[in-house]
Amino acid sequence: MNRNFSLFLFVCVFLVIGPTQGIAQTQPDPTRYESSILAFENQDFLSAPPNHAVLLVGSSSIGLWNEQAPSDLSPFTVIPRGFGGSVMNDVIYYFGRIVAKYNPRAIVLYEGDNDLAWGLSPETILNQLDILVDMIKLELPDTRLYILSVKPSIARANLWALAQEVNAGFALRAESDEKIFHIAVDTYLLDESGGFRSDLYLTDFLHLNATGYDIWADVIRAALTVQEAPLENSSIGTNFYLTTSKLISDCVNLTTEPESESLPITLSFNLIESQLVMTDFAFRNSRTSKCSDRLAVTLAEDKSVESALYWTEKLYIRGESTKYHLNTEYSSMRNPVSENGGKFIFDQIDYSIAE
Repeated sequence: MNRNFSLFLFVCVFLVIGPTQGIAQTQPDPTRYESSILAFENQDFLSAPPNHAVLLVGSSSIGLWNEQAPSDLSPFTVIPRGFGGSVMNDVIYYFGRIVAKYNPRAIVLYEGDNDLAWGLSPETILNQLDILVDMIKLELPDTRLYILSVKPSIARANLWALAQEVNAGFALRAESDEKIFHIAVDTYLLDESGGFRSDLYLTDFLHLNATGYDIWADVIRAALTVQEAPLENSSIGTNFYLTTSKLISDCVNLTTEPESESLPITLSFNLIESQLVMTDFAFRNSRTSKCSDRLAVTLAEDKSVESALYWTEKLYIRGESTKYHLNTEYSSMRNPVSENGGKFIFDQIDYSIAE
């Protein structure tokens, strides 16, 4: 039996008989978006999309961003394919035509919002996500999946408790799978007390306005950078993201003494009060020729980190034009890892405006 047919048969049986009864009866008909998918296919025929790019797929929150997303996420190579008021099952139904055909290295997915509005339960939504994940693993085993949390819109305030259940399920799946990442964009669309923000939405209080999309884009770009920037031909640069308080350098030259090892990496920090806390890193590919930022690590005799110095020659604050120099240091004498939850805390931050 053909592998694709077997997968399709499995999905159909799953949707009809379980594990949640009644799924097939409550799902909207995916063929309502046939014209939208045909439009994407015509677009692909006229201008072939890039291979191994970042695919943006999902409902209208992606669809309304289709035109602006390539600019907001530049220089990431993206293929925007948001369509209408789609639900998770629509992505499953059109998987071959709107996901697998592009052979993306990463997928940014926004679904769950309309699913709840259709009356689907969090359990049903998460079960369908699991189906979609299985399809990705079968057809695109090296592809990373970034799942956007359901946003907190005033128009669907009555569904927010259920949306939080869905978002918690997204987070659990990311914790247990190294190829799944949860982008908690909902956190940044609420006010400090956890309330809804009317200033981020259009008059329908459902879809984001320009201010809301500025936050949306900032959070997504920050989330993509560590894993995806090393795979781009163009440098993302060193950026501080005001929304997420993340400082990310996509190209850092890592050196260690006394071993004198040198490696190009992508490096991420969180700014917590007046300290930079290292959160993540990834090795860059062989296309990297020279990294201007530096992380110099001094090792003790037992190979533990004794101290580290980080500096960047050109730091951008997202949304601003001024460029900065920045340097900061970590010392095991001042901030021992054993007393800081295993985190390297860089303090004594110095910065100046770059000429």
